[in-house]
Order: sequence, then structure tokens, then C-alpha cells
Amino acid sequence: MEKTKTVLVCPLDWGLGHATRMVPVIDILLGKDTKVILAADRGPLDFLHQRFPGVDSIRFKGYVTGYPAKGSMALAMIRAYPKMLAEARKANKYLDELIDKHDVDVVISDNRYELHSSKVYSVFVTHQLNIQTPGLSSLAGPFIRRKVNSYIKRFDELWIPDFEGEPNLSGALSHIPGIPISNYHFIGPLSRFSLIKPADTKEKPDILVILSGPEPQRTILEKLIISQAIESGLSTTILQSRPGEKKVKEIKNIKLIPHLPDAELAGLIKNAGVIICRPGYSTIMDLAMLEKKAVFIPTPGQTEQEYLARRFMETALYYMEHQKDFDLKRATKKISEYSGFSLKNDYSILNTRIDTILLEQ
Repeated sequence: MEKTKTVLVCPLDWGLGHATRMVPVIDILLGKDTKVILAADRGPLDFLHQRFPGVDSIRFKGYVTGYPAKGSMALAMIRAYPKMLAEARKANKYLDELIDKHDVDVVISDNRYELHSSKVYSVFVTHQLNIQTPGLSSLAGPFIRRKVNSYIKRFDELWIPDFEGEPNLSGALSHIPGIPISNYHFIGPLSRFSLIKPADTKEKPDILVILSGPEPQRTILEKLIISQAIESGLSTTILQSRPGEKKVKEIKNIKLIPHLPDAELAGLIKNAGVIICRPGYSTIMDLAMLEKKAVFIPTPGQTEQEYLARRFMETALYYMEHQKDFDLKRATKKISEYSGFSLKNDYSILNTRIDTILLEQ
């Protein structure tokens, strides 16, 4: 009798996005009678616990540099590199221990560059092949790209969550000459909403704010939105993206919800008048799946989000405002001038890649 294959799925824990976009990957693996083990930390682990309650999970500590209150994230990463390297070595050693202990056949790592192993087939998932380094941070660009590529080359396979041709979501982030390894596959956008039906909900807020990303910028944006939403009088729901919490709070015309199951969140997104959120790549994939317009407020210093927000605004798809200049009244008027994006994935390429890998291991 053929052994059931065991796949260890390891998303990065810088916000929830890397965990949420692993949902269709995990769903497909489970549908193929595969044993899945979830390895994550903090919020992503809480989210995956709730989304897949019957699936084994392990707390796998990640390393977070923290987003700077001011300045470039790229430069902050350069300064933190020695410590990141030390933590990466520890994580890689722990990964090998987990592989031996749980008889793992395949590792799927979403943006955890250190989680590869010569012991098993290692798959890396990323859309960040060309990390943006504008302005002064461009000096760090060549160093960052060399280091990123050196880590990607240690994996057996690369999955890029976008379409290879047009239209696509990631633009210059993924569509580059000289992809670091030859065994790469554009597997299409990954949305946690793609394999579910949005729940019917009576709630139809004028504004739905979806908070995401690491601190301190997540809380800075939350406070900014609350003050302007109270002044506007518009019914506002703020999803705080805190799956470890349960208490719903109300402040005048504002409802603060820590977390919602995927089907309920999809229904709320469909019903909301205006969506306000960070242009994190996972959020963009979800919006494109649900065919919903939004106002983007990129995380200050997060060059990837700033690039995506500019790209979509220039093509009249999504309206953006910078956090320091954000004006709720203006944003709710301007959104009507933008069309939003509709882009769906049939997951045929992802299914083929999973079948091939499971067959060969």
C-alpha cells in the first residue's frame, strides 16, 4: 500500500496575507488525501487553526524586523540582516528536525526564504522576485536582489501566484527576465474566497475597513480611520484582522470586529459600499476574485504596496491615497472613477503541479 504523503505548509507571519493565500493550496492538498501539517506563528497560526480545525499544526517561530514608523522597509531589512541571518539558520535547523520527526515528504514555504531542505522536495511561493527599492533605498537594491535570489535557488521549485501573461496583478514584481531558477510556474492568483460561497449577510456598511500588516502602522491607520469615520457619520465596519480575539466593539457609528470566517467576510465585502484597505498582494487577489473596488492606503515605507497602489491608480483600476494625506470624504467620492479588477483562477496549473510533486516524491 502506497504511503500517504505528508506536506508541511509554512507561511510567513508578517501579517495574515501569506497564510490566507495558502488556503486554496491547503484545500487542494486535503482533497488529494494528503496529510497536511501547518507550521506558522502568531496571527497566521490562529487564522489557520480556525480555518482548518482538524488539521495538525505546529508553532514555528518566525522573525519579524518590524515596519519602521518612518523610512524605507528595504533599508530597515539591510540593518536587520545579521540578526535575520542568525534566526534563519536556527529555523532551517528546526525544519530538518520537523522533517525527521513527522516523516515529511514536501515543504511548501510561502516567503520564508530559510525553509528549504536537502532532505525533501522544497517549494517556494512568492510574487516578490523584483523587490522595489526606489529613492535612496535603490542603493540597497542590488544587495537585496542578490540575497533573495541566492535563497530562492536553494529550493527545488518556485510558484508565482499570478498569471504569466496579461492581464496580471503583480506587474514588475513578478514578470522579470532572469527568474532565479528554471523550475518556476505561474500558478495563478491565490484567494481564500475562490473555493467558497459568500455567506448571506444583512450587514451593508457604508464603509468596510480591512486592516492588515504588521505594527506599528496597522494601529496608526486604525486610529486615523476611526477619527475620520466618527466625524463622517457613515456606518463603518472595521475588520481588525486579529483571529486570536473575539470581542466585537462599537464606538458610535463604528463596529470593530476582530475576525470573521471566510464565507462571512466574503459576504460582507460584497455588501459594503466602500472598501478601504492596504494594497497587500493577498488582499488584491481577494478583491479581484470578488470583483470589488477599493481605496488603497499603502503601508508607509512598504515599497511593494506603494508600487502596486501606483500601478493600479495609473491604470484607473483602484484609487489610492497616502496615509499621511488620507481624507475619508474625498476617498469615498473618488472611488467611483475607478473600475476595480476581475481576475479568477481555475487552479488547473496548481492542481497539475501538486499532482506531479506528490507522484514523484
